[in-house]
Amino acid sequence: MKIYRTTLLGLMGLILSINCSSQIKIPVTNNDLRNNLQKIIADFPNHLANFKSDTLVNNPQTIEFASLLDFKSALENSITQYKSLKPIYSWQALLLNSEEFEEATKKYKWLCNQLKAMTITLENGYSFTMSGNYQSPEESRKFCSSIFKLTPNASTMPKLKIEASMQFEFPEWKVSLLVYEKEREDHERGEIFGD
Repeated sequence: MKIYRTTLLGLMGLILSINCSSQIKIPVTNNDLRNNLQKIIADFPNHLANFKSDTLVNNPQTIEFASLLDFKSALENSITQYKSLKPIYSWQALLLNSEEFEEATKKYKWLCNQLKAMTITLENGYSFTMSGNYQSPEESRKFCSSIFKLTPNASTMPKLKIEASMQFEFPEWKVSLLVYEKEREDHERGEIFGD
């Protein structure tokens, strides 16, 4: 009788553990996305110098550079320098081109979910998660974006933003990932220069 009861208890424990483990969902992020985003964020204080390649376009206000980053999940990626007294940089990667709104929506939602579940670890050992609000796409709006920031704030990059965007550029929807420093928040006043 003792063997029967022990076997029964063991079997019940096994069934419960299988059932519990199937209900626990551990967020899994795409390694290619996380690793490459980690590299870009780590090099941001260096103005992305380790990833800048040939000049693609030189405009009066911006210079666009080819990127040396080997980002397999992206169709293309590049670096933009905005000309000013203190140059500002951004990195952008195109993840999807599609004529189908539903396909683009699915990729955009996937990207936002990846960013929310992601942990970024820099060489100095600091780890960050990303916080932000999801903006739902609407076909009639032709554009949406969800902006994330590093949490806790990175002291060396306090204004760094990571943005997932989805926009319509005839004839296709484009899903992109951007990393940039926002010079100032919308509620902040800019510098006032006197005569």
